[in-house]
Amino acid sequence: MSANNDIQSVIDVIKSCDDVQLCTTRLDGYPETRHVMNAMNREIGDLELHFLTGRETPKFKQIQKNPKCCLYYFNPQTRYAVRLFGEIAEVADTATREKMWHDDYKKFGYTGPSDTNFVLLRIRPTSYKFYVGDEMKTGLI
Repeated sequence: MSANNDIQSVIDVIKSCDDVQLCTTRLDGYPETRHVMNAMNREIGDLELHFLTGRETPKFKQIQKNPKCCLYYFNPQTRYAVRLFGEIAEVADTATREKMWHDDYKKFGYTGPSDTNFVLLRIRPTSYKFYVGDEMKTGLI
């Protein structure tokens, strides 16, 4: 399998998942994993991924201190999984925030893309890891 096929396989798993596990490092140095919704990434064509959070959340404070993270996607129907590694950062660009905004996010207490508590996060993974049977696939993106 070529690197291009590997990347397409990764994208296919991401698009098939409603949820993802985001792993960051707590302020005390321990790892922390939590569920985040994958709604912003269901129609992707590349590996620029987006998530939302609040400005006052522990997650955002952890990311500000240490942006290194891991995303773990798992589709329970197909049993396919992939891990992505990289750095996650806040998106300040107004046009991108407006493009990624959906009124459904109001149910989380955000008023719109210009809400100062609404934090749009972006990760462009730098590497991946997944298995095809017993064969481990790893690579740089």
